[in-house]
Amino acid sequence: MEFFVENAGIIALLPLWVFLIIIFGQNLFVYENKKFTLWLTVASTFMGLICSSFVLAWTFNHTAPYVQNFNWIEAGNIKLSVGIIVDRLAAMMLMVVTSVSLLIQIYSHEYMNKDEGYHRFFAYLNLFNFSMLGLVLSSNLFQTYIFWELVGVSSYLLIGFWFKRPSAAAAATKAFIMNRIGDCGLLIGILMFLFFSIGLWTSSSDVFLSFTSMPEAAKYVFDSTNPFLYTVIALLIFLGPVAKSAQFPLHTWLPDAMEGPTPISALIHAATMVAAGVYLIARVYPIFELSNDAMTVIAWTGAITALMAATIAITQQDIKKALAYSTCSQLGFMVMAMGAGAYTAGLFHLMTHAYFKAMLFLCSGAVIHGLNDQQDMKYMGGLRKHMPAVAYTYLIGCLAISGIFLSGFWSKEEIFTGLLEHNQIVLLVIAMAIAGMTAFYMFRTYFLTFEGEYRGHEHPHNASKVITLPLIILAIPSAIIGFVLCGKFGLPSFDAFMRVTEETVSHSESFLIPVVSLIVSLLGVGLAMVLYVEKYRNMFKINLDNFIQKVKPVYDFSANLWYINKTYYKFIDYVVLPVSEFMSAFDKFIVDGIVNLAALWVRFCGWILRLFQTGNVQTYATILFGGLMFLTFVFTIYWIL
Repeated sequence: MEFFVENAGIIALLPLWVFLIIIFGQNLFVYENKKFTLWLTVASTFMGLICSSFVLAWTFNHTAPYVQNFNWIEAGNIKLSVGIIVDRLAAMMLMVVTSVSLLIQIYSHEYMNKDEGYHRFFAYLNLFNFSMLGLVLSSNLFQTYIFWELVGVSSYLLIGFWFKRPSAAAAATKAFIMNRIGDCGLLIGILMFLFFSIGLWTSSSDVFLSFTSMPEAAKYVFDSTNPFLYTVIALLIFLGPVAKSAQFPLHTWLPDAMEGPTPISALIHAATMVAAGVYLIARVYPIFELSNDAMTVIAWTGAITALMAATIAITQQDIKKALAYSTCSQLGFMVMAMGAGAYTAGLFHLMTHAYFKAMLFLCSGAVIHGLNDQQDMKYMGGLRKHMPAVAYTYLIGCLAISGIFLSGFWSKEEIFTGLLEHNQIVLLVIAMAIAGMTAFYMFRTYFLTFEGEYRGHEHPHNASKVITLPLIILAIPSAIIGFVLCGKFGLPSFDAFMRVTEETVSHSESFLIPVVSLIVSLLGVGLAMVLYVEKYRNMFKINLDNFIQKVKPVYDFSANLWYINKTYYKFIDYVVLPVSEFMSAFDKFIVDGIVNLAALWVRFCGWILRLFQTGNVQTYATILFGGLMFLTFVFTIYWIL
């Protein structure tokens, strides 16, 4: 096992090599055979999964991380390094990224088989895998930022994969800009943290910004600054995860990113990339822990995002948009948990969510593929008869994310318990309400898509085995992984595994929390059944259109995405653009005008002087004589007066 740990970097390098082979072999045999591209991609990820399994097994018996670094840049007192870190957090993320990526790559072959950009798509997938795996293995915050940006570039390329579509190009640009806002804050935060901790790094044997020395560095910076400045540094670093994990107010790019192919939605916008923000919070958690104000901001940012996105998902008609806002909401759950102090609970939900949300997106892709690109749930219904495997796996995903017995139940229960233990009663109430809404909107999508009568115009066709096989495999961890790692039935506990030290593992057991959360979720399912299953609507004599009209202001507020997008566009139209135009005019007519006026004055003076430069000696003598006469006259007048 030591061999795989010492060479863990190969897990990230494998997809990089495949990316280079596909890119530089585009005029050779690679582009003549799609199966070659597929098997090359799948083989590299499968090898990465095997290596990740050995790395994970190694961490069960080793609490101290394995770190390997190499000096890269030296500038004065600053020495920046690159390397790998293998610990339990990295091992868990390696397993999640490689396992989910492998299944999505197999699924993508059938989904993208007829697309002219097939090879380009798989090249981008490999670039993303390299970026994400490199991020997970990075041993210091400096290196993390490099891969953080590479993940952003990969996301931009994949969202805008169908760049000929104006909507896809606009979505990619929006994602890129929103993430640059967060990354700017992250970069400033890292530089400020390095500035105030430079004394520690120069006197320490560890590399600069190393994660292994992050607790000591955080304490050093805290002692070197005042609480306000330290909180500013922490929140600037947090701004990076706010953008990457689509947290309020930088969340609006994620739903628009659904313009990319559905496998991309499953991979980077549900299972891995958006989870990078939560992963970074976990990596630099010692920085946040020392500031109560920063932790409060993190917790409430997650809570607001989770609540807002859940209320918006309730009214979405596009199945992918509903799942996208669900992703925002669940990421808010994780961020809220970590901000409240429930560190391992947030990571537990990150892992369970990666599997069932990837499966849900792939199920939606199977539906869209089977309906010839139809995404509006108004034109679906009754698809369980045509796509039974897709319907039942989607149902498992709905049960899991709703917290009804399957994996999501166990990870959410950990979050609820963590909130209670840290006396976050208000956040606990909000979290419970969000859990109920999650069950409601997820089963709303299930009933509108798979139950009742078919309402569309396209002829539905069943998904192929290449598409359904990854769904069935993903359904297994979606159903049981929470039960396996809950630690309540004599099996290894995720909390104990991630915490390392036993004294931080124990917490009070209460059956009230899981019972209440289960009841709330079942109420959400029941309400969805009453409103969206015709049999129960008729039983309770509910007219859905009349019901919507009665709550129209609330419905419109949700359907219009809390007017956040419109507010941003109005702000750009009426503030940013006018100010930009004013600054442009000021620069053009005032700043440039002053410079141009100075140039014109010199030019005018030159023109006047040029009139006297005739080359005629008599003219020069006349001018000289006239000048002397003028000076004589002036001095005479001055003398007389």
